[in-house]
This record gives sequence, structure tokens and C-alpha cells, in this order.
Amino acid sequence: MVDPKWMFVYDAVMLLQWAKIAGLTSFLAVSGCASWFLKGESPDVLVTNVTPLESSALEQRLQVDLRIRNPNDFDLHVTGIDFKLDMNGKRLARGLSNKELTVPRLGDAVLSVETSASTFDIVRQVFRASQKQELSYSISGELHSQDGRLPFESSGTLFEKGQFSGSPSP
Repeated sequence: MVDPKWMFVYDAVMLLQWAKIAGLTSFLAVSGCASWFLKGESPDVLVTNVTPLESSALEQRLQVDLRIRNPNDFDLHVTGIDFKLDMNGKRLARGLSNKELTVPRLGDAVLSVETSASTFDIVRQVFRASQKQELSYSISGELHSQDGRLPFESSGTLFEKGQFSGSPSP
């Protein structure tokens, strides 16, 4: 049989071990989450141009030019980008790049990213645009840097209603 005074010591040691593990886990979780996202205001990321590149029967390569505006009072050293581009509410492409770029404080810079889209999605978008709908986009994602990530989200209109057909918009 175990002496009761040793049982008390054993319980105290086990409680101390669990407290150390809980404290270490909490510290790692809080410090890890804090470094996931940079401090500062989210940048504005705008689509300035979409250029078709080489294509195949099922895939269309695109060059998406993005203007990144830095509203912060520090230079933004971008080491990569991950974004999703939607046209008229439907996913068109996902872009990934590890190009490095420095966006000056309170300034902007353009980043070109090559990506791909389904030929069917492109045809569907052209068909919708030919039916005199406006062509709107939304883009969301994250800018990566050595210090963490900055999420972004924006939207806009590339072409107004009726612009493709040559007829005036109402």
C-alpha cells in the first residue's frame, strides 16, 4: 500500500506538470496567432487588367495585374500573394505567386500574377457579358510577408451594362 503523504506529493507534482503544459500551450497559441497577421490596416488590392495568355481546350492562362495600395505608415515588403478572383459572383481563378515586391508607405505598386481558369468558366463569363450584363469582380486573399500575413478584399466593375454591345447604358 502507498503511504498517503507520498500520494499528496505525487498529486502536487502532477498538478504542477499539467499547469506547465497548459501555460506553455497557451503561450504558443497566443504568440502563434499574433504572428499570423501583421499589424496595420489591410491594403487595397484592385484588379487593373486581365490579359489572356496561351490556352488549351480546357484551360485558359491569364495574367492578372493587381494594384496594391498601402495605407500604412510603413513599407510593406510582400513576399507572396494568394487570392481568389470572382467575376459576376462566380469563381474565375485562384492566383498564387511568390514574387517579392515592396509597396512604399502611403503608396502603391503593381504586381502581375499568372494564373489559370477553366475555358468553360471563361466562355460562360463572355456569354453573360454579351447578354448586356455588367462585368463585376471581387477579389479576396492574403498578402504574405516575412512578418506575417495581411488579408484583403475588394470589388469593382470592369465593364458597365451594355458596354460590350455598343448600345448606351440606361
